Amino acid sequence: MSVTSSEQLAGLLVAVITGGRPLLKERPTHRYLDALTDLGVHDTVWVVADADADSYEPDGHDLAVYPRAWAEEWAADHWMLPTPPEQGGFLGAFPGREWACREAERRGCWGVLQLDDNIRRLTAVRGNGFSARLVERRGGLGLFADLLAAVTLSTNSRMTGAGLGANPNLKPSERKVANAGFPYSLFIERVGAGREPWYGPFEDDITHALQYGGRADGATAALMQVLTYEKESKSKSGMRSAYNHERSVQLQRIFPESAKVGVRKTTANGRGTARVFHTMLRGAIRNPLAVHDPDLFAAAKAQLVDIAAEWHTEFLTANREKAARRTRSAGRTT
Repeated sequence: MSVTSSEQLAGLLVAVITGGRPLLKERPTHRYLDALTDLGVHDTVWVVADADADSYEPDGHDLAVYPRAWAEEWAADHWMLPTPPEQGGFLGAFPGREWACREAERRGCWGVLQLDDNIRRLTAVRGNGFSARLVERRGGLGLFADLLAAVTLSTNSRMTGAGLGANPNLKPSERKVANAGFPYSLFIERVGAGREPWYGPFEDDITHALQYGGRADGATAALMQVLTYEKESKSKSGMRSAYNHERSVQLQRIFPESAKVGVRKTTANGRGTARVFHTMLRGAIRNPLAVHDPDLFAAAKAQLVDIAAEWHTEFLTANREKAARRTRSAGRTT
């Protein structure tokens, strides 16, 4: 049973942002979309430029196709690099994110669940196998959509996301229902009046959260870090081939009070080419999360507490089984 009402879930558009990955096997996110239908979310689209649309392998969901000419115009007016975009060149994901919001508004939706196309695993609390199985039993992406919608609708968050698995794992006791933070590749954004436009081409999700988190009306962006996910990281298809350290440097130039950069080697042994990384400073999102609908927020909290308890039980069981295997192995070698 969902925390969010069926009427509220029916007002949510699901938009997978994609480009340059025509084959379904290149877009692992597709494996999770059917769970949304089971929840009652029936509007799911792949957001793609017209230049790519004809080559895209279908999966039963519609394409929301934006014109490349429009994307170039939008990029030119919302570009955050010192050099302007080249005609026919790399634009990044942010025109697609803007188009997803507009598509949701055209359909009369209150929000859009935005997904990158390379999500490979959904987990809770910690990123391990039994955590992924727990999420699958509880509804998979449908569980994420339900709880993200509940927090978005019950608080001042305009943009609410799950925690990327690459983030440091927090102890269960340190996790809250949600807190002000930076969503990345799996989040719900409220659309319509008060929505912020998307800028790019790099770190568009971070800058978008900063747009909300510093507003005078008290809006914010938030993370639900009990819900976690992992992304495919080795492929050079899609937009990944255009990524470089320039994105971190420009982010720090625009938001020096919110981001710091540092240089690290690519490997732990110090070999390889040095790369520039960014870190978002504590308090970069100035507006704290505030609850406006205590009942809906409490329902989401109860669900998360139940998930954490089930995870903890399975964690203890897995550790006991691991200890028993090691004990048996040690006995055979003595």
